[in-house]
Parts: sequence; structure tokens; C-alpha cells
Amino acid sequence: MPDKTEPVDHQAEMESLWHKGTQERDAMADAIREWQEDGFGIFMHFSAGTAFQGRYKGKELEKDLWAEWLMKRAEIPIPEYEKQLRDWNPDRFNADEWAAAIAASGCRYFVFTAKHHDGFAMFKSDAGPYNIVDHTAFEKGDLFGQLSDAVRAHGVKPGFYYSHHLDWHEPGGAGGPGGKTLDEYADALALPHLEELTTKYGRQHVAWFDCGGPEGLARKCEALVHANQPAIMVCSRVGGGLGDFTSEGDCRVPPVRIDGPWETCMTLTQHWAWFPEDRDHKPTGEVIQMLAAIRARGGNLLLNIGPDVRGRITARDQTILKQIGDWLGIHGESIYGVRATPYGDLPWGVCTVRPGTLYLHVFDLPSQDTLFLPGLQSPISRAWFLADETKQSLKIRTVPGGVQIDLTSVSDFATFTDTGDTVIAVDYKGELAVDPRPVLDHDLDNRFIPALATQQTAIALRSFRRPHAVDHGTVAYCPHDDYAHEFDTPEARLGWTFSNTTANTFFVNVEYANLTGKPIPVKIVVGGKELAATLPVTVTHDHDWRWFRTEIVGHVQIAAGQDQTIGLAVTEPISDDDRVPSYLADDKPGVEHDGFMIKSITLKSLAPLPYTHA
Repeated sequence: MPDKTEPVDHQAEMESLWHKGTQERDAMADAIREWQEDGFGIFMHFSAGTAFQGRYKGKELEKDLWAEWLMKRAEIPIPEYEKQLRDWNPDRFNADEWAAAIAASGCRYFVFTAKHHDGFAMFKSDAGPYNIVDHTAFEKGDLFGQLSDAVRAHGVKPGFYYSHHLDWHEPGGAGGPGGKTLDEYADALALPHLEELTTKYGRQHVAWFDCGGPEGLARKCEALVHANQPAIMVCSRVGGGLGDFTSEGDCRVPPVRIDGPWETCMTLTQHWAWFPEDRDHKPTGEVIQMLAAIRARGGNLLLNIGPDVRGRITARDQTILKQIGDWLGIHGESIYGVRATPYGDLPWGVCTVRPGTLYLHVFDLPSQDTLFLPGLQSPISRAWFLADETKQSLKIRTVPGGVQIDLTSVSDFATFTDTGDTVIAVDYKGELAVDPRPVLDHDLDNRFIPALATQQTAIALRSFRRPHAVDHGTVAYCPHDDYAHEFDTPEARLGWTFSNTTANTFFVNVEYANLTGKPIPVKIVVGGKELAATLPVTVTHDHDWRWFRTEIVGHVQIAAGQDQTIGLAVTEPISDDDRVPSYLADDKPGVEHDGFMIKSITLKSLAPLPYTHA
């Protein structure tokens, strides 16, 4: 750390980075490639907010509010917040035990909250005494330093989270007390903190910023950490359009492939920091499916846990982490170092790829014990359950529209299936050739989502980085919540194309939300046959966030044939008044919202057919 009387010339650092040489560029390219191959990290929220245990003045935090935001949500005065932290002693913290639990998950990198929005540093800092060493009863030294060393010793790459923009404690920080400018705050605290984090604790692999901020601040932060550690991965939440990878919205699993390096942060419970009343853990199988889906779409998963007030990773958290790691111990080659799927949406799960092999992640096993893989045109040499150490070959057969895999063609096949994610490896010859157009599955649900709508239906996909996005229509797409909206007129049509290999009858289900206060009449055309339906209101008050529901609107006979269409449109215009949710119309006139939204249309066979494909 430089003498505080001689501040670092951050402008000079930035200028040097803007003119990076080949060596620096190569280091960053290698770091990005390595980070993408790693695929799975563990996030940990452990900060000053944990000390309050979700309570202030005897009042418990509402369960739908994040525990780490207690200072802001409960409007705790700074002196009171500081006072309570004086007595905080996470005495059960053990860096090696934490690192062992983290490594047991099978993760490749780790991100720890060095400073959250409350401004409290979880490391010893010369920039100010408001940190866990100088301002608490904790007696075990520099927590962040010990943890970085410990996870590194367990084969996991350390990184840090740093709230560079929001700081509710320091004058000048966004959301904090006045008296200084944001630049003055950054020069006095944020940049010195980042200098320490990138010079005192060895190699750090990720600098995970949050909540954006002005471009000038973002450039200073990115320049500083890259100057000290040229291969550190900077999160896009630094702001200003900067960063080495894009952070998707919290807990969002994108429905389609996204190009470029990106990551989703997902918390294991409902909160990010520990909240004693939050026992709503995601099941292990659900987490594994999220990991597989994110990897199939080209991204990384950063899974969050929060140790308790005394510094213990809870037993439930440890159990789930270990179960994930056990699954990865068998199926890791389908997660680490893989490429994104060539497919859009598959009825049974997702697909990851490495040269010469497809990995079929089967979330929903077919009732007929025969898996249909559509569109594969490359010749197959063999297929097997990845959990089968003997690699018994599964019977495969080329059929119209794709490939059929007989899951019962090996002995004890049920022992290789998994309630969360059964993985089948498929070796192919030559270059990978796939026709990604949907082919109807006659056993499982065929789900058509707005993100994969065809251009002919004039959908305006308001989403960045998606190569298939178009922007020339009247129906809009909300990428964060994955729904289509702005069905203002009957001409605003949403639709897709598909093929069908065998004539059959299908139920037609619509997943939608109707907040307009009145039923919405719609027309659905499937394979040239029209269904009319009226979709009831789904939400009647502002405390009901279960907006979407699924309605069976009828059934149709679909003939065999290629390039058939399915589409939906309203049959009556939706006025501006109808766009206001009914529960807001009286109390908050003028509030606008998307009153009618479509999340998916699903075709489900009335009776599953054997895959004869005659």
C-alpha cells in the first residue's frame, strides 16, 4: 500500500491500460477463456448485516427483503449500526473449514464480500478503521486474507466482491451521508480499498463489483484492479459498459444461448446474507439443473451461500454443496470446459458440447424410456450414461427428424438415472451438424417461448447480445422475466415454426398473465387449425406476485409435416387503460404496466406414442 500522502495516480494507470500491449491482452484473453471453462463458482455473502440476524429493535425483517439490506430497509442510523458491530464476534469462523466446504461443491472459483453496501470492510484496511479487525470483537485477524489463502490451498481460485458505488456509511458514497462528492469518496476509500485487495492478498481471479455507477468511477475502478492484476476478471456491474464478463440479473437463468462471457449469480435460499428464518433452500437437483442450463447457454453459475452470525456455514448449506460436488465428481466433464448448446429449447432438458461429444442433460425422463434427440445430422459412434463406469453402449437409431436412444438397452439402466439430471454422452463423427428447428416430441412437453419466436411474427426482442434478436415489430420481449408483451392490436402476433413426424393430437396450453381487470380473448392457430379462448384475469391485488398461470385452451390434431406454424394474437385491441393493472387503477391513476403477457405456449400429446416414426 503506497504512503497515503502520495496517492496513486489513477489517471496514469487508466491511460496505461487503454494502451495495453500484447502481453496484457494475451493475459486477459487467457483469463477469460479459463474462467469460461471453469463454469462454476461459489459466492459468499458474509458482512456486517449478518450481525443483526435479520432484526432491528426487536422487529424481524420481512422475509421478502434481503437480509444484507437491513441497514437501508430498517433505516438504521449510522451510529447505531456502528455500535452494534462493536460487539460482533463471529468466533466460530475457521478459514480451512470454510474452504473445505466450498471446495467440496466442485466449484472452480470463489467470490467473497470484501465490502457490501453498508460500507464495512471484511479485511484489515489502512484506509480506515471501519473493518472487521479494528471495529468488532473478532479476534482471529484478517478474515479475507485467511480465507483467500485457504481456498487457494484447496484448489479454488479466490476473488472478491466490492461495493464501489453504493456505500451507506461513508460521506459521498451513493445512498450515504452527504458532505463529499462521489469522486472524493472514491479517492478516500473505494480506490485505496481496491489497491489493498489487489496487492496484499495474492492472485485474485475476480473483481465482482455491484450496482453500477458513473462511467468515470467505473473506469477508475477497472483501471486500478487491472493495473495491479492484469488477468483479473472484472464484473460488468462496475458500470459504464465496462467489464470482462456480463453479469445477468440476479437469479436469472436465460432461456436461450447468449454469446460472450457471462454469469448468473443465484442464491441458495431467498436471501443473500444469512437470515435465521429463511429455511427455503433450493433442492440439490434444482441447483444442478440450473448449473446445467446455464452452462448449456454459454454462461457460468455463481451460487451464493451465507454463513451465520457466529461464522458457521450451516449444515444444510454444507449438505447441498457436498451433493453438488458428488454429482460433479461423476458428471463433471459435461459441465467444465464445455461449449454452449446448438439447440434452442429441448423438451427433456439441455445439451452441452465439447468437440466430438454431446452431453444430453435429461431433467425429465420420457415415460416410454426412449429419448428423442431432434435435428442431429452428424453420424453417431456411440452413446452411454455418463454415470456408467463401464460405458455400456445404448442402442441408437436414426429416425425421421433426429435420433432415437433406447434408455433400457443396457443392464440396470435405472441405476444410472438421476432425479435431477441424468446425463447421456453421445459421441459423434466429424463436424457437428444440427438442425435446431423444433421437432415435436410425442412424449414430453413441447414448449415454445418468446425468446425463440420466428422473425415472421414481428417480435421486437429488446435484449442485448442475442444474435437471433430482431427489432422490427409490435410485440415486445422482456428479457429479464422472459415474456412477450404489448399485444396492442390483433396484428401483434407471436409465433413459431415446427415440424411433426407423426400425426397425433395435442393439448394446447398457454402460460400467461392478465392484469388488465377483464378477460382477454385470443386466437391460437396450430398447424393451420384455429382455437379461440378467453384468458381470465390472473391478479387482483398488489400483494399477489403469482402473475402467471397456465390454461388449457383446447386440443388439435396435428398432421405430419415440416415447417408448420403455431401463433397467438389477441382478437380485440388492448387499450392504454387496459394496460394499467386493475389493483392500481383506483389508487394510482396513470401508473402504466404491461397488462397482458405471454410466457409460453406448450403442445402436449394426449397419449404418448412409441417412437416408431412410421
